[in-house]
Amino acid sequence: MQSNRPESRAEDTKTAPVPKSPALMLMRVLQGALIGGGAILPGVSGGVLAVVFGIYRPMMELLSHPVRALRKNLWLFIPIIIGVAIGFVGFARLMALLFAEDSPYPISLFVGLILGTIPSLLKTARSKERHPKADILALCLAFALLLGFLLLMRLTTGLSIGLTPLWALISGVIWGFSLIVPGLSSSSILIFLGLYQGIMDDVGRLQFSTVIPLLLGIAAVALLFARLVDSLFEKHFSVASHAIIGLVLASTIMIIPTAYAGPGQALLCLLLAADGFAAAWYLGVWGEKYEAQR
Repeated sequence: MQSNRPESRAEDTKTAPVPKSPALMLMRVLQGALIGGGAILPGVSGGVLAVVFGIYRPMMELLSHPVRALRKNLWLFIPIIIGVAIGFVGFARLMALLFAEDSPYPISLFVGLILGTIPSLLKTARSKERHPKADILALCLAFALLLGFLLLMRLTTGLSIGLTPLWALISGVIWGFSLIVPGLSSSSILIFLGLYQGIMDDVGRLQFSTVIPLLLGIAAVALLFARLVDSLFEKHFSVASHAIIGLVLASTIMIIPTAYAGPGQALLCLLLAADGFAAAWYLGVWGEKYEAQR
């Protein structure tokens, strides 16, 4: 599921012990692999998984203050980074297989997964001091602006975009914002642009002409904007959270399949979307219960 806003709490750092044994190192590698997979899968959030595993705050510190964070938690980050790389590449291969054929089934499932995060995002957005008029305005404005931009791209480019190093860099920038902006889905935007399957295929095959500019885009956004985004949510949490919901809705609407082989395929796609929605909703409820018990 796309992430709720993980709050800045000291508990995250306290519950992230530095690995001191092979077993703990292995556990951190596995956790990193799940976080890396969460970054790949539409509707799934590596950020929320990082909160559940107790390592969100150290990871945000790594993005905003890398030198200080590495000095403090070097042996925590080593297995996590190894795991993230394994999960990212492994799940990329899986996604490349799912999107290898022009089928509406995987996209329908992912549309459901992404929309299933909306109830959790709304609950999180309303968890702090609210500004009802400003919140609704932010949601509607973000929705209209992104929807208008995506429609303009469809009309002007025909979405016949090839995966060049430049577009890999742009995709990295989009992905980078999804890593630091809670709830933002990069996958739906890349699916709309027609770049998602190609990126997954190249990442799974370690095609460095794509991987390197993709990582450069992610790193540039994370290093340049992590502190700014964190500050924005600290000062205007409710408004910013509602704006993210608008962005998620606009990007998801644009990838809903509209061409089907027949009524049977359309019904199956609807059922897959419903299953995805239910799964994401359940994961959101489970994550809230987990956090309440910590």
